[in-house]
Parts: sequence; structure tokens; C-alpha cells
Amino acid sequence: MQSLKSLYTFQVRSYYKILKNCFKYYWVKSRNVKSVDDLVERHFKYWSEPSHINRPGLTAALNVTKLENPVLVETGTSAYGTDSSRLFDAFVSHFGGTFYSVDLNPLASKRLIFQHSRQTHFYIGDSVNFLKDVLVDKTKKVDLFYLDSFDVDWQNPLPAAQHGLAEFNALKKYIRKGTVIVVDDTPATIDYIPKHFHKYTFKFLEEFGVLPGKGALILKEFQKMKNVQVLLHEYNLVVQFT
Repeated sequence: MQSLKSLYTFQVRSYYKILKNCFKYYWVKSRNVKSVDDLVERHFKYWSEPSHINRPGLTAALNVTKLENPVLVETGTSAYGTDSSRLFDAFVSHFGGTFYSVDLNPLASKRLIFQHSRQTHFYIGDSVNFLKDVLVDKTKKVDLFYLDSFDVDWQNPLPAAQHGLAEFNALKKYIRKGTVIVVDDTPATIDYIPKHFHKYTFKFLEEFGVLPGKGALILKEFQKMKNVQVLLHEYNLVVQFT
């Protein structure tokens, strides 16, 4: 009986939170936005943190993303932390375009139920398969990619880096001049990595020549390319194809 009561209480709280966020979503959406900078500032004020570590990179990326019917793709749906899915939804809602987001966990997009525009489309599944087999039926080019689908284990960072590289290889066919790619959790300096993981960091650096992170192996690919411009590299990596 107690377990049923606890379950009921949990469900009521969950529905209340969704309802509360729905009202907040429409209230925030009604605020006046005149520029990309306004949009980003509003997002991090109401949905994240004004000083969030990912804000500079996302600001740089969205400011160079074309505003004429852009296509945005995110691997790793987010309804917390950076709350990037909300940000990209707001971008296409205000400036036009289409936003696709994919995640293995169905709860990620369920948290955003009734809180996104018609231009946003959520998918459940493996991000690499999505990029290879599903997205190709939706679009032939992408203006902005945000890669954030595999959490980095700083003690064992290689799997996240390998997954990131697999995503990059799968998305190459959508790249055009002007395409922007943002890779989260790809630190430019060791200061971003907790000190108690530094021995694993140095091991990775010695083997691969770059610091560990989701985009570590992608960065090695970028370094070989002449048509890639690094716009910002702090905690996340932001590049644009020229």
C-alpha cells in the first residue's frame, strides 16, 4: 500500500512539473526577441544558468548559422543542464527552419512534451543510425550540428571519443559550405578536467596527441582539413566549414 502511495505521489509531482514547465515555456516564448544574442540570453536566464560553461560556444555557433530556413540537428536530446533542445527549438521557432533531435532515452524528449514548436522533431534511437539512415529522408544538408549524445567517462574517455568520430563520419554527407559543428565536452585545456582524472588524461594525450573528450578524435580529423575554421574552443568545440 505504501509503495502504491509513493508511486501516486511521484506521478502527481511529475505531472505538476510538466504542467508548470508548460506555463513557463509559453510565458518565456512570449518575451520579445530581436536577435540571436537576445534569444541566447533569454534561454540561459530562464532555462539554464547565465554563466553556463556551454554558453559561449552555443552563442558563437548560432550567430553564424544562417537564418534562411536553417536545419539544426542535435544528437543527445537535452531538457536539463544546458537545456540545448529548448534553445534550438526557440531558434527555429523565432527565426524559421527545422530542428531534429535524437536520443536513446525516451525520457529525454518526454520531459519536453507540449513544450516545443511544430518545427521540432524528436526521435528515439541510436544517433549514428539516425544520421546514416533516418535523417537522409528528411534533408540533404544541415546548417548546424550539435553533438552531445555520449557522456564522457574521464577515467575511460575513449568510447565517447570513438562514438563522436562515428557520428562525424555519418554526418559528413550533410556538410556544406557554412555548416557549423559544435561538439560538447571537448576541453581545450586540462583545466576543464577534474584533477583526480589527470593520470588518465595524460595517458590519452600520449596515445592520441589530443586531450580526451567527445570530440577528441573529431578534432584530429579537423586538423587534417583545410576547409575548417575553428570559431571557438573552450569546453566545447565550435567549427565552421568554409
